[in-house]
Amino acid sequence: MPDVLDLATRREEPANISENSDLDPRCQSPAANPSTLFDRCWRQYAICREHFFTDHTHQIASALSPMLTGSRQRFLVEAGCGPGFYSRRLAARFPQLQITGIDLSEPLLHCARERARRSGLQNCRFLRGDALSLAGFPHQIDAVIASRLLLILPEPALALDAIFTALRPGGLCFIAEPTSTWSAAVPLLLMKMTQRLSRTSSSAGPIPRSRVLNTPDFESLVETRPWRSIRIWKDRQYHCAVCKKAA
Repeated sequence: MPDVLDLATRREEPANISENSDLDPRCQSPAANPSTLFDRCWRQYAICREHFFTDHTHQIASALSPMLTGSRQRFLVEAGCGPGFYSRRLAARFPQLQITGIDLSEPLLHCARERARRSGLQNCRFLRGDALSLAGFPHQIDAVIASRLLLILPEPALALDAIFTALRPGGLCFIAEPTSTWSAAVPLLLMKMTQRLSRTSSSAGPIPRSRVLNTPDFESLVETRPWRSIRIWKDRQYHCAVCKKAA
């Protein structure tokens, strides 16, 4: 399977989602001519993701555990995976899962691949693609993680629709979105400061903006799809939801 998920052209069978990529597992070096803020300042974002964002691994694992019975292989996608924080942790915890992290930043994907390789993880890989690409894999994915993804998308409902399309009957989606403007803005502010100090700031492209949803808006967004069940809660810094598709 190529390293780019293309909504317009890809129509794969379930087995192809998890088969080994033709790329070397160490994959490519970070892009020589980075074009987005996440490409140019990937180190700063990776530091935020690894050390400062809330870790919901336990909640995700608890939601996944009931569906990991039986002999059928299960497929999980982390959409907007960045450095592969959840992909790597879940791959280590659940060796029976085949995990794919997707992101549009090649430097962040390279970071994720290198960390997975150093950890000896054989059941996760990282490919270039966005959440809309998942619509090209209808009813083929067992679970999707979307953490801090929707806040930077211009049309988050379209991404959620693509995720819903990709999930198998009975599939799960875990969503986590920051509750505070400050929490959402910190990584972008750090990357903006880095960009201004760099030599490439004069050729920088547009800077993404974050959007923080209040509780009613978060609930309304999650409920745009006909889930069989939705569990929504709020912790100190995040709105969270576990959504299950009808079997």
